[in-house]
Formats: sequence, structure tokens, C-alpha cells
Amino acid sequence: MMTKLWTRMALTSALAGGLLLGVGAPARADRDWGKSCNEKLEADRARIDKDAARHGENSRQVANDVQIMDNNRKWCRDHKADWDHGRFDIGIYLRK
Repeated sequence: MMTKLWTRMALTSALAGGLLLGVGAPARADRDWGKSCNEKLEADRARIDKDAARHGENSRQVANDVQIMDNNRKWCRDHKADWDHGRFDIGIYLRK
């Protein structure tokens, strides 16, 4: 009689544990990449400003930095992160 009771309790505990693990998992949301996107673009902006001051706006260094910024914009679009277009998509920061 005791063995039957212990077997029943073990099976019930295993079932409850399995249901808790399967159903009790928290809902996951997609990560917000906005902060990472803004950090990347801000670093690119600083690099472009530094190279423009040092080598001129039409230098190959600035052109290379703008290409890197374009790649980071693509990364932001791929990760569905938005950025401040009024800050990063103007003037020298756009490829011509």
C-alpha cells in the first residue's frame, strides 16, 4: 500500500514539474537594439568628424568612415532598430 502511494506521489510530482517547465516559461520579447544602434552610429559620427577635421571632408578617410556608417545603418535596419535620422542622415554623414 505504501509503495503504491509513493509511486503515485512521484508520478504526480514529475507531471507537475514537467508542466511547470513547459508552460511556466516566461514569454520572450525580441531584444531592443536601439541603444546599440545609436552607440555604433555615434561612434561613427565622432570618427567622421575627427577625420574630416584632420584630412578634409573629401578625403578617402572620411569616405571610408561614411562607408562604415552605411554598413552600421544596414545593421540597424536588419535588427529593426531605429535611429535619429535627423542626426545621422545629414550632410557629410551620407554617401554621395
